[in-house]
Order: sequence, then structure tokens, then C-alpha cells
Amino acid sequence: MSELDHGIADLNGDQAAVFQAVSYLESGPTGPGDLEQIARRAGLDRERASRALDELMGPLGLVTAVEDPNSASGHAVYRVQSLG
Repeated sequence: MSELDHGIADLNGDQAAVFQAVSYLESGPTGPGDLEQIARRAGLDRERASRALDELMGPLGLVTAVEDPNSASGHAVYRVQSLG
């Protein structure tokens, strides 16, 4: 089992839903998702999704935020963190 597999197995419900949403959206035809898209896909309100994203980016290190070059508002999009 890799470090990533172990980290995913330890996620709580909101974290797991958000991680799955990030992964799904990133691999889709439109590319990585923003907070609104992730919250919608995860079935969470914006606040809960944001808190889970913070946890996934911070201590868990499973997700990263990047600037969206296509966004006029400057909102970030989220990607699964590469281990390489």
C-alpha cells in the first residue's frame, strides 16, 4: 500500500467526498474544478467543502490549489497532489 493509499483510507466522510470530487472533476473533459463545482459534486455545502479542502491541502497534502488561467474572477481550481 502506498503512502497515498494509506492517506485516503484515513479520510473522514467530508474529506473522502471532496477528494473523490476533485479527482472526478480533474479527470473530466473540463479539467479541474473550483470550490463551487467540488461542493456540488461532493453533495456538500460550500463551507463544509471548503473546510475539507483546507484539510486535504494542509496536513494531509493530498490536494493542491492552482490558479485557473480561464477564470476572470481569479478563483483557484483544485487538483490531486502529485507524489512525483
